[in-house]
Amino acid sequence: MSKKFFPVYLLLTGAILFFAFQTQGRNEDNPKSKNEKILRNVGMLLEQGHFSPKKIDDQFSKTVLKRFVEDLDDDKTIFLQSDIDSFKLFESKIDNEIHGERLESFYAISESYTRRLNEVSEYYKTILAKPFDFSKDEEIQLDGDKVNYSKTQAERAEVWRKRLKYLVLTKYSDLIDDREKNKDKVGTLDSLTKQKIVYKADTTLEREARTQVRRQIERYFTTLKNHNTTDELFSSFVNAVTGTMDPHTNYFAPVDSRGFTEMMSGKFYGIGAQLREDQSKIKIASLVTGGPAWKSGELGV
Repeated sequence: MSKKFFPVYLLLTGAILFFAFQTQGRNEDNPKSKNEKILRNVGMLLEQGHFSPKKIDDQFSKTVLKRFVEDLDDDKTIFLQSDIDSFKLFESKIDNEIHGERLESFYAISESYTRRLNEVSEYYKTILAKPFDFSKDEEIQLDGDKVNYSKTQAERAEVWRKRLKYLVLTKYSDLIDDREKNKDKVGTLDSLTKQKIVYKADTTLEREARTQVRRQIERYFTTLKNHNTTDELFSSFVNAVTGTMDPHTNYFAPVDSRGFTEMMSGKFYGIGAQLREDQSKIKIASLVTGGPAWKSGELGV
């Protein structure tokens, strides 16, 4: 990160952290009010504290909307076209929300995203339950910039079927290649698994490929759902705002700010220790007096 951007990061982080802790007590039961105030403060800092501010107007609002939606669904496999059409209502409203109006755009878009994500996360279970027919010629475009949003749920399910078929075909091809490489070793023990190498039929390899993809997609959706909490989504929304003003300006929620500070300084505030690298290993360099690690007496330098 260039040093000239540190003041922007410090300004945003310091002010927002101050605001967050000042308002935490009285707004714990009203997260919407807290988010509205954070958004308003970020907007104020961008307009008054940025070294080269852009005007936060309808065009700015339109760009923020586009960035946020793309951040949520850059390959266009989650939202439907009807969702995108409904979001156009906010093209000229986000700038007003930044300036103090009631925050509606974020909640409408994030709620729609969560609902659609839950829908598409069920597709793979049915699609991967039966073998694919690889003798049929099909095409799929994986570049989100070159496709449109699906108009219907059936059309979106078909997009996912083709994507999953492509993933399975890739795995299936790799398994066939491995089988051919090891065909002269059939009957011997594998040096890694210590199991006897056997010749597997195409149907077996196809089933194994589907199993591997099923596990991969299951982990993908689990991670996606765990990551995309309301707070995480709101951080993405605010970063769409800061990124529209300047791609080098980012918003850090308090917990993310602490993690960034720890990464930059080498200090881990969770236990009160300063870390150092020694021959590619991370070791404790010193303990923070009064910190949890120091108080426990169980860690030493």
